[in-house]
Amino acid sequence: MSLKHLGPGSQLPPLQPGKLRLYSMVFCPFAQRSRLVLAAKNIPYEVVNIKLKVKPEWYLDINPSGMVPCLQFDDGRALPESLIVSEYLDNAYPENKLKPTDPYTNAVHSVMIDSLGKVITPFYKFLFGDASIAEDLLKSLEYYEKRLEKSYLGGDRPAFVDYMIWPWIERLEFLKEKKNLDLNEKRFPRLLAYIDRMKQLPAVKETILSVETYDKFFQSYSGNEPDYDCGISA
Repeated sequence: MSLKHLGPGSQLPPLQPGKLRLYSMVFCPFAQRSRLVLAAKNIPYEVVNIKLKVKPEWYLDINPSGMVPCLQFDDGRALPESLIVSEYLDNAYPENKLKPTDPYTNAVHSVMIDSLGKVITPFYKFLFGDASIAEDLLKSLEYYEKRLEKSYLGGDRPAFVDYMIWPWIERLEFLKEKKNLDLNEKRFPRLLAYIDRMKQLPAVKETILSVETYDKFFQSYSGNEPDYDCGISA
């Protein structure tokens, strides 16, 4: 199946018996959450990429919100929303469990995931040109700097919380190199070491994009037709 993003006038690819389908968009951090879980747990699936600014007509019948990710089963049932999809995958495929079994630890990890909302708002404002918000973004990241007492947010090994937060952490390198975000080693020694550590994980290697690729995409984003396919390897 082609990985190219589909838009209006495209045909809905037929579902394959016995195979999960993930509707995604290569540059969407929410969709990347679910792709990370699928990769970390080695779950077989196929991906159908969607042009989010100009969606295929048939996609709204599958997911009325029009957003990604959306997980679809071979019988046509579908689940939307990144956390819902990712939690379903971790529960339905118990091998290599990503969420902790201890209820308190699981709750602490949930707080860390929920706290990402304080990062996301200044993140997008800064990304799209509001340089005055830079310090607010950096202050929001201090929360995770303080919680990196071990190798990963999840402890000694990567856990569900790491994969839910990583997509935005990955994009910090783009903001640092192309938007001059002052993400420095003196202020964020743990976070920068964490980024290097996460980039060595197989699931991250499978989904990561280069700074140059992000730059090309976001330069095209203000137009009616962003270059969705610039992040797809030939």
